[in-house]
Amino acid sequence: MNLKAIVTTDGKRVLAKIDYAGGQGPRRAKNVPGARADWDKTVTPNVFLGWSYPLSMDTCRALRAEFGDGLEIRPALTEWARVEVAKERTLEEMREEALTNISFPRVEQEAPALMAAMLNRKYQLAGTAFILAGKQVILGDDPGLGKTLQALAAVIENDARDILIACRRTAVRTVWERETMRWAPGIAVFVAQGARSEREQAMKRYAASRARRKMLIVNIEMTRAKRLELCTVGPGGKCPFGDRPPRDHPRHTYPAQPDWPFLHERKWDAIIFDESHNLLASTANVQSKRITQARFGAVHIRRQLRPGGLAIAMSGTPFRSKLEKGWGTLNWLRPDVFGSYWRWAETFFGVEQGRYGKIVGGGNKVLEPRNSVAWDKMLRPYYLRRTKADAAPDLPPIMFAGTPIDPKDPESPCYVQLDMSPEQEKAYRSMENMAEAMLESGKITATGTLAEITRLRQFATANHVHGEGRQHLVPVLPSNKIEWLLDFIQEREGTGQKVVIASSFSSMVELAAETIRHQLGMEVLTLTGATSDRDRSHLVARFQDINDPLQVVCLNRDAGGESITLDAADEMVVLDMPWVSDRDEQLFARIHRVSRVHKVEIYRLVSTGTIDVMLAGLNDEQRAVVAKASPRKLSEMLKNAANG
Repeated sequence: MNLKAIVTTDGKRVLAKIDYAGGQGPRRAKNVPGARADWDKTVTPNVFLGWSYPLSMDTCRALRAEFGDGLEIRPALTEWARVEVAKERTLEEMREEALTNISFPRVEQEAPALMAAMLNRKYQLAGTAFILAGKQVILGDDPGLGKTLQALAAVIENDARDILIACRRTAVRTVWERETMRWAPGIAVFVAQGARSEREQAMKRYAASRARRKMLIVNIEMTRAKRLELCTVGPGGKCPFGDRPPRDHPRHTYPAQPDWPFLHERKWDAIIFDESHNLLASTANVQSKRITQARFGAVHIRRQLRPGGLAIAMSGTPFRSKLEKGWGTLNWLRPDVFGSYWRWAETFFGVEQGRYGKIVGGGNKVLEPRNSVAWDKMLRPYYLRRTKADAAPDLPPIMFAGTPIDPKDPESPCYVQLDMSPEQEKAYRSMENMAEAMLESGKITATGTLAEITRLRQFATANHVHGEGRQHLVPVLPSNKIEWLLDFIQEREGTGQKVVIASSFSSMVELAAETIRHQLGMEVLTLTGATSDRDRSHLVARFQDINDPLQVVCLNRDAGGESITLDAADEMVVLDMPWVSDRDEQLFARIHRVSRVHKVEIYRLVSTGTIDVMLAGLNDEQRAVVAKASPRKLSEMLKNAANG
């Protein structure tokens, strides 16, 4: 039965008048994702105005699929759709790198060195064009492919005058200030870092500057804002119904109380969140009490974007190994399209009602889209990701040393598999069986599953003793992994070959460094959360200098896994497995970058028969799922369809 549906737009939503048809109209109207019934509540009884939907091509296609020939499209929506279809074609050309008649005159004039560098890498030109065409996009290239340069070119070409960069503290000066001054010297750069008074002064200088194009760089923590909840009818903004107002109660408002009001009050021509997964990957909306203050503040800052401005989320791992968390970034980019997490989840994964609330995807721990084609179409206008294999085919792929983790599957990922020392084995098995272990310094217990897993990860890496505090552990020798590491480093002593060593635990970083210094007499520098910005820059400068005798750097996975280049190294040793696979994707990219074409070998150490093996399997499973998040090139889709 073809119901009649008349659709148009007010420039913000798709508006639809749908025949009631004995109740069939409302049911089928709700089949289209994002359906909202609009009522005039100024009169009694309330008057039904019609249905509205997010203004997107996905909505238009879903309406056509649902109502077929019964769909009547008014001129306002027809004209909007014509523009959007042309935009989609442009985005596809950029994805396919079909750059026949494209130029960036502002970049050529203002930043000729940047333009010259990008001309040698066609994919960077395509990425810049994609940003300019999409305006609100995720640039999800593999780490090391030059996302910073593409973003700089886009803000210049879009003629952005007021530019806000939010990034990790460690990237404020070493990445954004340095790269902007190098490639786009015409942009006046202001860095808000240091004591609060210093940051306030930087913002005042920014506001007073008359530079034609200027950039304010802040760390992501400065985006934070407390989430207030105010009732529009209750005294003092307090709801008379507490946490459970009835359905017909007027909606509450959620104003922000920011740590740094300047960021929320000023209008911006471009807002860039670097390593955006740290801030935006989430399933919590502004109405949710689960939303973090950083994400809540980021959503409010996004509202300060001027019409036609650029909102860019930059991350090589925007989904944080869980596809459903990608909604947080999409919601930040286009809150008008991705307004409800649950509607989005219902569309792409399915939602069931469980005993304690809604369950996404039937309760599967690792979600996959139930319709890969629909998922691909949804992401295409907003997400551009190129792997190193796509963008730089001349860059050799990473080689992983060791043997297959699954002895029954010779194609399974390779790891260096080691037996634990007797002392480690004893402590590990005791913790595994009884959640407690007897050490030389006394008994240690684990209260809770997460604490027990952390202890197991530690014992799988080295023997431990009590440090300061009853539950604080310090790694000590013997350690199967340190023993292997000493042999590995000794073979490279005096060769000039540089090596990066990484661990999730700063105490393990210090043990590895101190053991190499003491037993091999080699200089080793460490990078942890306690490393100052000045020492961090000094470490990078020395390690990257091929004439400097420094061969070994030990770093903490969190402190040194992002916003740093150490590609003077050809090898990396990873002492333990992370919880989330993209932590290692970021880590490996410290030495595997397009800035230097060389062979890279990674040694991932695991203790046999321990939690290391479980985490290795979990990481590989996560990588496989997240790989499906990236929209394929249209040519690949057509080829697969023809072969299928």
